[in-house]
Amino acid sequence: MAAIEVLRQVETFQSLSDDELSAISEMTVEKQFVYGERLFKDGDSATHLWIVKEGIIDLRFDLPGRETSEESTLSSITVNKIIGWSSLVPPYKYKLSAYCASTLCKVLVIDRIPLREFLTGHPKTGYHVMATMLRVVGRRFQRLQGSSDDAPLAPVKVTVHMATCGIAAGARDVLKAAMEAASGPGHEWVMVTSSGCIGECVTEPNVTVEIQNQGAVVYQKMNPEKMRRVFDEHIANGRILNDWVFEGGNI
Repeated sequence: MAAIEVLRQVETFQSLSDDELSAISEMTVEKQFVYGERLFKDGDSATHLWIVKEGIIDLRFDLPGRETSEESTLSSITVNKIIGWSSLVPPYKYKLSAYCASTLCKVLVIDRIPLREFLTGHPKTGYHVMATMLRVVGRRFQRLQGSSDDAPLAPVKVTVHMATCGIAAGARDVLKAAMEAASGPGHEWVMVTSSGCIGECVTEPNVTVEIQNQGAVVYQKMNPEKMRRVFDEHIANGRILNDWVFEGGNI
């Protein structure tokens, strides 16, 4: 898919004209990463804006003296989403590390210098891009804050359990389906996060759905299609899919 077609699907750039999209697309370079490769490191100079074209990118804390793992993931970013917004605001330092979390990751990389020059030279476009990006970043931070059990900000929380056993069983694809569903209309108050194993490896991938003022429901042996149905029926209409509920998982 051409860079301009990818840009059309990115919320930050969706309402730009063809000429504006064409100008920005000329600044992009496509790069590929494989599972476990790091795109950038916490504290590095934020020299580029990144757009996920294919795959899943994990944003993680790199703890000193420890090997980075899925357990340090704060957020997983899927197709048509932006990372590296720190490249557009001082002090121009990445705040987290980014890792390819799928078999293959394809990203469009935009150098911050020509992009900032373009946005500065086209103030109306620049205002729109930055205003939209602030909304996107704001929602992302709200979801990250909502991952705290002490102060959930979202009425609905979907947790995909992502330990090694879950990943081997296909949890990455389930997480991607959940994040795509949550980004759709009517799901603004759904927070998607990841966590470790619940101790039932044989039933992975497991997904916990928590709706405000209701008991948590744990679904077992999930796949992307099941995940989408959970959104359509349980989250949207309150109908628990009992055939998929882990025994004793309605807690």
